[in-house]
Amino acid sequence: MATLLPVVPASAAPGPVAPVVPIVAPVLDIVFAGADLQRTARVENGPRRTRITLDSTVLFARDSPTINRRARGRLDDVAEQLTRSGPGRLSITGYTDDLGSAAHGLTLSRQRAQAVAEVLRGDLPKADYPFSVKGRGEADPAVPNTSERNRKINRRVVVVYTRR
Repeated sequence: MATLLPVVPASAAPGPVAPVVPIVAPVLDIVFAGADLQRTARVENGPRRTRITLDSTVLFARDSPTINRRARGRLDDVAEQLTRSGPGRLSITGYTDDLGSAAHGLTLSRQRAQAVAEVLRGDLPKADYPFSVKGRGEADPAVPNTSERNRKINRRVVVVYTRR
């Protein structure tokens, strides 16, 4: 939090001067977002944190936790980017849409997050990049599950990297 005080030169204020009231406001990081050309990942870069949202429909076959070959190359690119950024913590979270049972979606989201973690673990030294892995199922949808297009957006794996 930063405190900002308005500054008014005494010579510029004719007559009575209003009391100075401190303004307290949060200091926010500037975040730059972008997507790769294949739209397989959306990257939000901040000064200390990077959030990478991976499209599950590109990583996995329908209703499967097995990463396809094409996606492995994309995950290698993610690991390379993280290596360039230096040591830090990783949180990997899987999400699904609202189709099927909530229990099935939760299990599938955990399995998918774990599959992404296993690929990244092969490329990143464990001591420098501690991981946490979880599945959220259909919780926290990015958009309402009102169409197949929206459900596709909600099927995702999010990797959050926090620099040490």
